[in-house]
Amino acid sequence: MENQQNKYMRVAYTLLSHKNGECEEVEKTTREQPFSFLTGVGYTLDAFEDNLKDLKKGDEFDFVIPFAEAYGEYDPDHVQDFNRDVFTIDGKFDSAHIFEGNVVEMMRADGSPILGTVKEVTPFKVTMDFNHPLAGCDLQFIGSIVESRPAKESELKKFYDSLRAASSGCGGCGGCSGGCSDGCNGGCDCH
Repeated sequence: MENQQNKYMRVAYTLLSHKNGECEEVEKTTREQPFSFLTGVGYTLDAFEDNLKDLKKGDEFDFVIPFAEAYGEYDPDHVQDFNRDVFTIDGKFDSAHIFEGNVVEMMRADGSPILGTVKEVTPFKVTMDFNHPLAGCDLQFIGSIVESRPAKESELKKFYDSLRAASSGCGGCGGCSGGCSDGCNGGCDCH
């Protein structure tokens, strides 16, 4: 059974970020390995879906999402310093995970997870940036529609089941990348 409100889409695209007159290629998917997603479930940026929702298989696109509709403005208040001791395991600094440029998951005061990028490591502190890596950037998507059709109820069920697994502590696609041994059973196939 198909759901007329949600679509299953697969797109091949090049993502360019634009900031301060600079342009950088961020990501590229291909027709052979497209980005797959369901519309209407909050998985992608609303503006991304809005630009694609009326396109059909084979249609090409080239659009820009302003940073305000993407990941917002870069906020220097989201850069924080932590004592190195916060990143110790069994009395040793976790150098396997805490190095410049690496993205790590941390916990907010309320216990919810947040991703941060390690900006600097010194003998006394670790500087973390909790801004989205594309904050402050206009996003340009250039590509084509590989597939666009109404979503099947089974696809929606699989998506919502993965959300339930994520909220039950598995970490879902973002936390375990499909490799956890409980809840997901390796079934996450998100991009």
